Amino acid sequence: MPEMQPYQRILALIDFNGLDRRTAEKAVLLARLNRARLDFLHLIDTDGTLDGGHPGSNPRAASRGLEAASLRRLNFLAAQLGVEEANCHAIYGPLRQGFLKYVQAGQPDLIVTGMQHAYMAGAHDLLVLSPPKRPLRGKMLAWLISLFGSRTCTAGF
Repeated sequence: MPEMQPYQRILALIDFNGLDRRTAEKAVLLARLNRARLDFLHLIDTDGTLDGGHPGSNPRAASRGLEAASLRRLNFLAAQLGVEEANCHAIYGPLRQGFLKYVQAGQPDLIVTGMQHAYMAGAHDLLVLSPPKRPLRGKMLAWLISLFGSRTCTAGF
């Protein structure tokens, strides 16, 4: 069996949801283990009613403002994790087009994300992290214990 090559370019797709830090931490760990380039990317979905929020503004200026705000958040996340060398990107537009635009330019070997989307298929590996599992409590745990016994129900919790 051929030996696996280390990843050279790792992308953490950050959605600004509850899995952000976990996604970023996993990507940082994998980038350090592989001595790979690390990118953080946030995709900003289009808003058909985007008008900038005040008279005289235009949609392009508003989208640049959203991208700038996202970049600040990504840079802050990178600084918190001690990876100032991470390249941060924010793209406003249709998600599929933004993702494909980044992938063509950055050509990541591995994408780490908290959620899988259909547009993520490609010539790269994909690591989808699931949300942490909540421990069973209360009535549900009592019901499972009554059904299967305490050793079976508490083994993984």
